[in-house]
Amino acid sequence: MIQHHLAIFYRAYLDAVLAGTKTIECRLSRTGNIPHCLVKPGDLLWLKESAGPVRAVATAGVVRGFRDLAPTRIDWLRRRFNAGIGGVAPFWRQHRDARHATLIWLDNVCPLPPFNVIKRDRRAWVVLAGPPVPGEPILPAPVDLA
Repeated sequence: MIQHHLAIFYRAYLDAVLAGTKTIECRLSRTGNIPHCLVKPGDLLWLKESAGPVRAVATAGVVRGFRDLAPTRIDWLRRRFNAGIGGVAPFWRQHRDARHATLIWLDNVCPLPPFNVIKRDRRAWVVLAGPPVPGEPILPAPVDLA
């Protein structure tokens, strides 16, 4: 079953996705936060600008998860995948101590006429119960993290 996700992007990274220069989304965390192990190939990713509108939708292509990372492995991820990730040096420094990584190849990126949704929390990724509806609150799906 296809799952819907709301992924929050800083403007520069979302612009790079829309320009086709950022083809891999990389989420790093110390605790294995969402989307770790929850995104599957074929899922729909609704791309929302931080403090702004939803601007695009994409399909999750290849999804790779990594756990029990160390700084040397983060460096390997940077060297191996940064051409598609487009992470700047401060991004990699900030996440040097991450223990989990999720890499999602962005397929079928489709720009949308920008639309706003009501989201008042600071989550950078939300698994949705269905597609976002313009002007409406987002509806998170129940998520089993076990």
